[in-house]
Amino acid sequence: MKKNLISTFWGILILMFIGVFLVTAEDHLWIMRVKDGFDYKQSLSDWEKKVNLCDSCHFEEGVSLRFYACYDSKFLYFGFYVTDPFLAFKDDYSLDFQESDHLRIYFLPSEKEPSLKPLVLYLLPSSKIKEPLFNISGGSWRRQSIKINSVPGEKNYFITMAIPLAELNISANYKQEIQVQLMINDLTSKGRRRKLWVYGDGPKDYRRLVFSR
Repeated sequence: MKKNLISTFWGILILMFIGVFLVTAEDHLWIMRVKDGFDYKQSLSDWEKKVNLCDSCHFEEGVSLRFYACYDSKFLYFGFYVTDPFLAFKDDYSLDFQESDHLRIYFLPSEKEPSLKPLVLYLLPSSKIKEPLFNISGGSWRRQSIKINSVPGEKNYFITMAIPLAELNISANYKQEIQVQLMINDLTSKGRRRKLWVYGDGPKDYRRLVFSR
């Protein structure tokens, strides 16, 4: 009986260790380093050849996201491929594009500065002037320093961007971390608006992006 209790104890301990390991392993996403001068405007197929897929997710009603990220000595680069059977980009005049399909990136403050509000980028893939638009909320970034490109399709869009590391107040160091949350603002064919959070249930949830070598 004593032997069985000891075996059970060690079995539970091992399961607890595995659980902690899995939570820790899933807590962050590694971002690969690329050569300086990375062309963020290149096609999705070229991104896929050169940049590892960071994450992917699927939502109800055919909406999905593939997320790519990399960095060089000066910029952090993002690539977002969104599929959606119904896309509408009519609202290109409000500050948050609520009545259009669009993507939002939340940059959360570090644990050393918990009182700060997240900085939010609102990315509209297409507009009446046939160019992507973006707005910045909660920060003092220089708009002209943010570079954005978008390739909208009938049922998808691929939006890419380059953000200076200086604007993020970080450097291109191994294991450098930033905390982000992603949200797809989805306008359905019936006029319903959905907030599709990629990580957790809201802006307080996030993933840590960690710079690899």
